[in-house]
Amino acid sequence: MKKVCVIRREYLYIPICPGREERRLEIFLRGEEEEAQKIYEFMVPVDGDASGEYVCDFYAEIPVRQYRGRELLLCGDFPPAFEEAILLSEKRQVVSGERPVIHFTAGSGWTNDPNGLIYADGVYHLYFQYNPFNTIWNNMSWGHAVSGDLLHWRQEDTVLFPDGSGTVFSGCAIPNDRELLGLPKEALLFFYTAAGGSNAWSRGAEFTQKIAYSLDGGSTLSKMEKPCLPTVCRENRDPKVYWHEESQAYVMALWLEENDFGIFRSRDLAHWEQSDRLTLEGAWECPDLLRLSGENGESCWFFWTADGFCFPGEFDGYCFRPYGGRQQAYVNRIPYAAQTYSGVADRVISIPWLRMENDGRAFTGTCGIPVELGCKRTQEGYALTQRPVRELLERREKAGDGAVLHRDGKIVCRPDEGKALMFEMRAADVRSGEHVWEINGSRVCYDPGSGRLAVDGEECQAGRGHKEMMFLVDDRILEIFFDGGVCLGTFILRERLVSLELADASVEEYAVYEV
Repeated sequence: MKKVCVIRREYLYIPICPGREERRLEIFLRGEEEEAQKIYEFMVPVDGDASGEYVCDFYAEIPVRQYRGRELLLCGDFPPAFEEAILLSEKRQVVSGERPVIHFTAGSGWTNDPNGLIYADGVYHLYFQYNPFNTIWNNMSWGHAVSGDLLHWRQEDTVLFPDGSGTVFSGCAIPNDRELLGLPKEALLFFYTAAGGSNAWSRGAEFTQKIAYSLDGGSTLSKMEKPCLPTVCRENRDPKVYWHEESQAYVMALWLEENDFGIFRSRDLAHWEQSDRLTLEGAWECPDLLRLSGENGESCWFFWTADGFCFPGEFDGYCFRPYGGRQQAYVNRIPYAAQTYSGVADRVISIPWLRMENDGRAFTGTCGIPVELGCKRTQEGYALTQRPVRELLERREKAGDGAVLHRDGKIVCRPDEGKALMFEMRAADVRSGEHVWEINGSRVCYDPGSGRLAVDGEECQAGRGHKEMMFLVDDRILEIFFDGGVCLGTFILRERLVSLELADASVEEYAVYEV
């Protein structure tokens, strides 16, 4: 296939058939005299036997407004039916279908790690690892969504695509408060890993840390040519950058290899020096350095890693020294690669990726509910806490004044269309035996005596003696917060939410909300 498209519209749409053989699509910008310049390369699943009208599951969207009036040449081993199905459109296509209400999902394609989380000019920006061209991992790009309340999201144009330096792995965002890199103060700065060698176009290149910037409030990003940090280890990745006031420098936490992480410092964001290398038990990828506070005024540093493994300790701007062993922020392995927001002064907000298998819909993967992180002093030392963001707690609508269950009591809830359910419970006695709930046919059990938590037969340890629990049920996602956020469990239910049945005689009170 060699298809020439004259760009007179905002978007180029590529037909996608998940589950089929992937073939390489190359897109070139044609000039009047100079040689065509390669601008995109993607692996696209294609129905190679198609004839007549090409039937696809969805379309992948590429913003092309910057090439308006020019010609793009699309090349690859694709059948004529595929070529005919390629579209140009002036407006974004909205993908319909059932999906979570307050957990962000892309309209279609594959989603994993949250990236570049930043609050600017009253808008929460959520960038994310994205493959618009399939429902499996590949073609790592950065998708983009925005929200005013952290609960309801609108997907925007994809902002970063793979190039000759590699696909676009995870990273972060900061405001340009000090007017560095020759950019104005209102610029937003984005650090990401260019994963050299992860696509054919970048064969032979290394993993480097690079910078992109936005001058229009985060809607479009421009890549800087040179890396800000060359390769330290072969696949070093996932830079998390922030300003450390006490030592008057920017700090970058970076995964290096195996269980090793590096801390780097810079005053100009362009030149970095390594100040620490540390090994953390079982930890890898997606680091973060967090200073967290508690309700009683206590404060502690935590080093966070992808699995939700976190390490309390001390940090002086140069080196991190853990106090002891690792803690686990989650009771199971569904949440992953959480990142915290920059630009938020009064709290630490975190969003993880939820590792969901594709269930036949046009999207795979979603983001967890945003939580506020804090810490709590215990007999064993400092512990990290997670609570749903205050926006969720403020927006919940109480169903009456809550409901008090008596023995043999029962509540059946069926949420309105487009709503999620939250319910809170308080046990009369933590020694009263196992609690059991039915959520749309899924069986949820918690035994406060042993700490055993089981959902549809998946068992984990949630800790003993929890008396208060908050449940959030959205589509197929169940999130459970124990005793003010000292423990969090996230599960994928068998079916999407239709009804919730509460019939536990040992529970003193339930309060049920639609959100």
